[in-house]
Amino acid sequence: MRTRRTVAAMALAGALAGLLAGCGIEPTEVIEVGRPAQGAKRPGAPVKEARLYFGYPGGLQPVSRPAQGEVSAEEAVPLLLAGPNEAERFRGLYSELPRSGGRVEVTSGQGTVTIQLPMDVTRLTATARSQLVCTAAHNGVPGDLPAEEVKVTLAGGGKKLSDQVCDNKYIAPVVVPPVASPAP
Repeated sequence: MRTRRTVAAMALAGALAGLLAGCGIEPTEVIEVGRPAQGAKRPGAPVKEARLYFGYPGGLQPVSRPAQGEVSAEEAVPLLLAGPNEAERFRGLYSELPRSGGRVEVTSGQGTVTIQLPMDVTRLTATARSQLVCTAAHNGVPGDLPAEEVKVTLAGGGKKLSDQVCDNKYIAPVVVPPVASPAP
């Protein structure tokens, strides 16, 4: 009889433990970790975002900012020159473009963009030049060319760097941090 009580007590304790283990635990919301997914832009397709390129250890990182409509190179370059926002800085992104204070002019034609800066463009770092070139090439440029084929000219300080293209070797690989899942 004692064995039956012990078995019954253990069964009751197991059932209570099972009920208590799930009691009060509610599902959690999604916790965002890392960068949002980055997609490839189809040549010539209208894009409702500004694609900006900032420095990141190991190269450049693309950043998408929502927009009301298609963003042109003329609109994207000033956004780049303003630098990364707080959330982007928190993710480790930075800009190597110097703060100028002078006037910047951006003009685009069929598959080309010219960026006139108030400084000697030959003194810009490779990262700063790539930030400008990739940002200009990945936003609305007439001609429906892939970004890698858009020719960008940087001019300023009496110097000119012609036929610059966005080289993918400067774009850092996307590293997605592991996501921790709750214990069962």
